[in-house]
Amino acid sequence: MSLEIISGLIGGFFGATIANFLGRFRLWKVFVASMIFIYAALFLLGLVMVGFEATISKFGEFFSPFAIKIFVGLSALVTFIAAVGRTIKGNAEPKKSEDDKS
Repeated sequence: MSLEIISGLIGGFFGATIANFLGRFRLWKVFVASMIFIYAALFLLGLVMVGFEATISKFGEFFSPFAIKIFVGLSALVTFIAAVGRTIKGNAEPKKSEDDKS
């Protein structure tokens, strides 16, 4: 139960800020950048945990169809957050009409 509380607090505090930041970029760029970030993070984590040789030998397993589907799903989730941030940002800006001349 405490994990859900922490997740809610983090999402509440940082969710809107992250969504607004990601909303500034094109959605395909967010998708590609998140895919690259996931693979780079896995590679760096492997370097730290097991070393260079073991990382190179095992890194090909992350290109299996199952792993690619998981990483595409995570990237799609990040892209959805960016789309929500773009929508929120677009709705938050007041639109001027021709009647408002001041």
